[in-house]
Amino acid sequence: MNEWSENRIWYQDMPFKANGIPVGARMTVIRLDDNKLFIHSPVQLTTKLQLELSKLGQVHAIVSPNMNHHLFMSEWWLAYPNAYFFAPPGLQNKRTDLVFDDALGADTPALWRHQLHQTLLRGSDKMEEVLFCDPQSNTLIVGDTLAWLGNATHPLTIGLALLNGCFKSPAMPLYWRLTFKDKTRLRQSLQEILTWPFDRIILSHGQLIGNNGKAHFHQAFKWAL
Repeated sequence: MNEWSENRIWYQDMPFKANGIPVGARMTVIRLDDNKLFIHSPVQLTTKLQLELSKLGQVHAIVSPNMNHHLFMSEWWLAYPNAYFFAPPGLQNKRTDLVFDDALGADTPALWRHQLHQTLLRGSDKMEEVLFCDPQSNTLIVGDTLAWLGNATHPLTIGLALLNGCFKSPAMPLYWRLTFKDKTRLRQSLQEILTWPFDRIILSHGQLIGNNGKAHFHQAFKWAL
């Protein structure tokens, strides 16, 4: 795993294809109080990854930010029966084979209250996403809210990024942006996020944003704001 913020945040990349097109996937790990680990968007669980996690702390909470980030949940569910699993809006109906401890929304669960900021990106009639911010490291953590595939080399990935507007700069992919019919609710969510203390952004797909994160986020959503 790669360390993002000393003794606080790590991330793990893995190859991943969406509809046959390489887009990559990234998991974020946050060490909360008492060495309890918060797992955001879990990737494929390997023996090596389990060993690395055991050195960081206890896997305590596992969250999927939206309905698309659930493909590896089953193996985590089997490997960590004592962890708490959280589902975003809609996933409990989609994955009836899994038992979730709670549903995610705009209210922060007690497990990480006063440690992480959390809200729901509202306004889409297809999918809503839960966003998180770690004030200790000034980091925003997103799933598909932003993608930045500007470092792609595969022609299909480049084509997908250009089509969805997330090649030259970080942006919400067009296919998802078009589903946000309720701009008022979206703006309310965005305005809340922009009050959070972040300067860096970890994305689940594409390049990381190491500085000027709030400016990048604001620019990416000028069409809504």
